[in-house]
Amino acid sequence: MDALSIIIICILYFYGLVSLYTAFLAKKRNEKGAFINNLVNSLILIASITINISINSLNISNIGFIVFPFDVFMIIFLIFFLPHFSFSVNRERRKVRLNEKHIEEENSNLSEELPFKYELYRKITHLVVLGIAFFYFTLGFLVQNIFTNILELFPEIVSELFFSIYDIEANKMIFTQYLVVFLVGVSLIGLLTADFIRILKPNLYPLKSVNRILREKERHMRLGPHISMGIGCFSIIIMFGLFQPIGPIVICTSMTMSIFGDMTANLVGRKFGHKNIRKTKKTYEGLIAGMSIAYISGIITLLFINQLYPINLFSLMILPSIGTFIIGFIDYLDLDVDDNLSYNFMLSTTLFVISLFIMGL
Repeated sequence: MDALSIIIICILYFYGLVSLYTAFLAKKRNEKGAFINNLVNSLILIASITINISINSLNISNIGFIVFPFDVFMIIFLIFFLPHFSFSVNRERRKVRLNEKHIEEENSNLSEELPFKYELYRKITHLVVLGIAFFYFTLGFLVQNIFTNILELFPEIVSELFFSIYDIEANKMIFTQYLVVFLVGVSLIGLLTADFIRILKPNLYPLKSVNRILREKERHMRLGPHISMGIGCFSIIIMFGLFQPIGPIVICTSMTMSIFGDMTANLVGRKFGHKNIRKTKKTYEGLIAGMSIAYISGIITLLFINQLYPINLFSLMILPSIGTFIIGFIDYLDLDVDDNLSYNFMLSTTLFVISLFIMGL
């Protein structure tokens, strides 16, 4: 592992520790739900990085954490992003000093019950995660082709070096794995940076309008749902993406099922639900609708991937079925941990273990 990779890993560990700090700060302030959610997010982020390092140190996979040029790109992102965000925070500090009363009134106007249109907005933003699947199996290959065409302009010794780094001729998805780790990694760092300010210094948070799509319990010490989504996606990518092609297949299937299942359950439950599950705000109508759409989206995803990597019929039927059961079970339990994390992590882990035995790839 080179120096830049070690630096990036240390930065991610630092973010994991800060997230852990927010968990214990929430406990100190008697916010039980925020404590549990932040704690689980932190532990999964730290554990997934550690597992990735262990897999590489034991030579279980020939795919590293991140390599050139993506490690350089990530450092460049940090060099530009952190000062820019600091400038935004300082600008917000000046605004607070000049107009503190207005800021307090703006925060007080947030309603406890999230309006349906804002619920719809936050669910639509989850569709961005589908870009990960496209980069694994479509857009990533396009970037790779551009990359290899550029290499042809360099001397043969340079192109051979890059081909050996990515093993492009033997496994085309090694390049897309590094690409996805980079894209999701920089997104997670940016989102975590902003959310730490929102939690620790709420008056200095420069993205206060984002608070309007947060539920009441998410506006204080609790990490936002976008953080849980980011950590959920990043953790499964750096753990299971190393094992190809099973890993990316499971990752894309799990994320697709999680996104559409969660969106459908929430929106249908809010709009058409009548029979509540125990004493929660979730409904059986939303639960059934979410499970149905999750299953259908899982089947469609695997059929799409089947055009690139043949998947046996048994796997096509059993993986979405098991995934649907897991989504329904987690939704029924209504855990303190955000669904965006629990769905992705539990679904991917279970399907990955099962896939090792049943997928004839």
